[in-house]
Amino acid sequence: MSDTIRITASLRMERPAEVVRQQYRDIDHHIRNNVHPSIHYQWEPGEPGQRKIRTTFRILGVPQYDVSLLEDAADGSFVIRYLEGTNAGMVLVHRFVPLGPDATHVELTADAPATLGRKLLGPLFVAGGRQVMKKALAEDKRDLEQGLFKPGKAAGNLEGALRSLKSLPALGAAARRAVLEATCLVAAADGLVDASERDAIARLATFMGAGDDEHAFVEDRLRDLGAAAASERIAAEGTRVGQALLASAVGLEGVTAAVIVALVSDGMSLGELELLRHLADAAGIPDGSLPALVEGADRVLGE
Repeated sequence: MSDTIRITASLRMERPAEVVRQQYRDIDHHIRNNVHPSIHYQWEPGEPGQRKIRTTFRILGVPQYDVSLLEDAADGSFVIRYLEGTNAGMVLVHRFVPLGPDATHVELTADAPATLGRKLLGPLFVAGGRQVMKKALAEDKRDLEQGLFKPGKAAGNLEGALRSLKSLPALGAAARRAVLEATCLVAAADGLVDASERDAIARLATFMGAGDDEHAFVEDRLRDLGAAAASERIAAEGTRVGQALLASAVGLEGVTAAVIVALVSDGMSLGELELLRHLADAAGIPDGSLPALVEGADRVLGE
């Protein structure tokens, strides 16, 4: 495929390969069970024998959509071809590699057209795309393995990630609030505050030595920013919060904390990624630094 950007991600799932493959193909199951909470699925009219879906989601409060064609390849892989919308031209291939009778390695490979915007984003597009794929993989894993999912618990080595923010406990009240609001912002990016994100923010607040008033501040900001996520106001909030971080001289610390909170639900959504870009820009984080922050935090959380 000419002039494309390739992104890959994979995850082991403790279910037989054919069961995993059937789950991925079963769009009705995904709709009924809300497997991917930030994405709405519906069937789209197609030619005889075609399976087409429309997915809708939000980025910075703005509704987005994709129309995709679902195909079963001869080699047993499951292919999604994006025909219209935000990801038009992308091809996403799912491969299901058996790891014995009761486990499967799911491999995702996305080839996206190398548009000017994606070229300008460079490493951030690849890092962000990989996080979006990892989030989708984790949500399908939870659905397939149900009993293994621990609701409300931040995923990964959060304590290790917080150790990289050792300067936070010494911050003054204004700086602490700016950092906490940055984490609330990214948690509310899609209008859905994940329980694991809430858990991570609470643990961050405790790590910073926040008092009862600051824990109450977190709840207030989560409510307000969650409401803002349904409109374009969320982009303005990203700029405002980033400027507050810059004014308190905690731009790097605040954006890093926000990245960690975005990742504890196993990856990021597109909405979270775009909001992080706004936040980092307003906080004075140099161009090109965000991909390294994402990859570094992801690596520590996985330790």
